[in-house]
Amino acid sequence: GRNLKTVEGPGYRPATAKVREAIFSMLSSRGVVWSGLRVLDLFAGNGALGIEALSRGAAKCYFNDKSRKCCEVIRENLNRTGFTAAAELSCAEYSEALSAYQKRRLKFNLVLIDPPYRKGFDRESLELICRLGLASPNCTAVCEHDAQDCLPEQIGRFTKRKEKRYGTVAVSVYGNEV
Repeated sequence: GRNLKTVEGPGYRPATAKVREAIFSMLSSRGVVWSGLRVLDLFAGNGALGIEALSRGAAKCYFNDKSRKCCEVIRENLNRTGFTAAAELSCAEYSEALSAYQKRRLKFNLVLIDPPYRKGFDRESLELICRLGLASPNCTAVCEHDAQDCLPEQIGRFTKRKEKRYGTVAVSVYGNEV
């Protein structure tokens, strides 16, 4: 319910409130139990998706964005919302961040991917998450992408469970149920 600071300027596209609401509604309808979840907010932007997960009871959220400007805004939003203790922030290319998480043997229950559109980062990052073994059993992954970009039914061990379009934006929900 708090207003979060956003990053201004060309190339920045924060998730709209409507899309954020839709994402968390889809997750709730899939039976996601928030308590104790370890979340990854990759391409975090202003951190709104990860902060929303924390506000619903996730235990910890790992935020990553390569932009220093975005990382400053995420830090400010975490302070504003009181979630600093439940968060970890890295400012690196997504592949570097994922490699660092692998070295620490982290596993995520929920992965939120909202990369720059039409560059293939959504597929690449989900494939890398699988290859590095970062997805816990029954992990759910959510990709926000351009509505004209149809993501495949299968990415690594993830299978598309649902896809919805909201104007120029689409949201694809994947599961790796075992």
